[in-house]
Amino acid sequence: MQNHCEEAAVRVEEAKATFEAIGDRLGAAQCKQSLGNVLRIQSHHEEAAVKFEEARATFEAIGDRLGTTQCTRSLGEVLLMQNHCEEAAVRVEEAKATFEAIGDRLGAAQCKQSLGNVLRIQSHHEEAAVRVEEAKATFEAMGDRLGAAHCTRILGEVLRMQNHCEEAAVRIEEARATFEAIGDRCAVAQCMLHLGRMLCSQLRYAEATETLAEATSIFGNLDNNLGKAWCKRILGDVQYGQGSYTEATRNLEEAKAIFETIGSRSGTAECAHSLGNVLGGQHRYEDAIRQLEEANAVFVSIGDRNSEAACDRSLADVLSGQGRHAEAEAVLIQARELYEEIKLPKMVGECTEVLARLRSKAVEVAGSTALSEQNAASP
Repeated sequence: MQNHCEEAAVRVEEAKATFEAIGDRLGAAQCKQSLGNVLRIQSHHEEAAVKFEEARATFEAIGDRLGTTQCTRSLGEVLLMQNHCEEAAVRVEEAKATFEAIGDRLGAAQCKQSLGNVLRIQSHHEEAAVRVEEAKATFEAMGDRLGAAHCTRILGEVLRMQNHCEEAAVRIEEARATFEAIGDRCAVAQCMLHLGRMLCSQLRYAEATETLAEATSIFGNLDNNLGKAWCKRILGDVQYGQGSYTEATRNLEEAKAIFETIGSRSGTAECAHSLGNVLGGQHRYEDAIRQLEEANAVFVSIGDRNSEAACDRSLADVLSGQGRHAEAEAVLIQARELYEEIKLPKMVGECTEVLARLRSKAVEVAGSTALSEQNAASP
């Protein structure tokens, strides 16, 4: 994929130079828009944004509303990939309003899909599902199988985040079948990545490893480094669950370095969270706390309340391991409140159970300490 992108960029640059030489501003702007798309696919977000802004300015100057609006939506997509969710939503809402005004149903549906993704990241699960279902209905009405399949996959992700794993798997498998029929190998690999993540959360580690290996192979054949990084990140969780801390650390650190390079804040934070779990499992508590606090700061800044709550749970485990039971309890209560806000009753229940164990342990420790002090004071 990388080589194809580079070849495409060369061709488009050549075309742009020709359009500029003959004074065709529209053609040159369309080339800049295409270059922005190539850079976005390559995860060069800042450079992509520059190209879209340049193209957008030209479209505005020549009165091309469609071109202007397409660039606005693309800028929103770039912001979303950088986890600037609120700014992304503003751009995409603006684009959607214009698409609807000019009667572009496809453009409006694509915007609804993007807004659904924003809401999903922000843990507004029900609102996300509504937006994506609306987009999916439009894509299906227009015969756009690819757009409908992407919506199906996103709906599967929403269901996974709500802990409806069986329903989520059905949706993602449905999407994968469509992508395979269409021949979109990258989208097939993305579905397998999501299935691998789900299998990991269900502690089905052997199946998760096999699924992730297949996704990694496809991403590798496509030279898709971002996809490979996400596979390493999930594989790190699998290896942590199996107690293979050295291998987990290696994969998570490699993935984190890639995410940092391309500016993926969510990817970087997820790796830091998982590294915190690994360090906690090795009783390296201070190092674990540093990683978890780093991750939590990012999750708070991008509005990912689900990941923030999960990070709080991990931090509570580490604090408990240090014997800091009161602090662990406070952090766990915070996690439970977040889960209540985003309507995840299963996670609320799990937090309540852990809190009960923490409090019981604290009482036990306090009693043991009092007994020791009493014995020490006895003549």
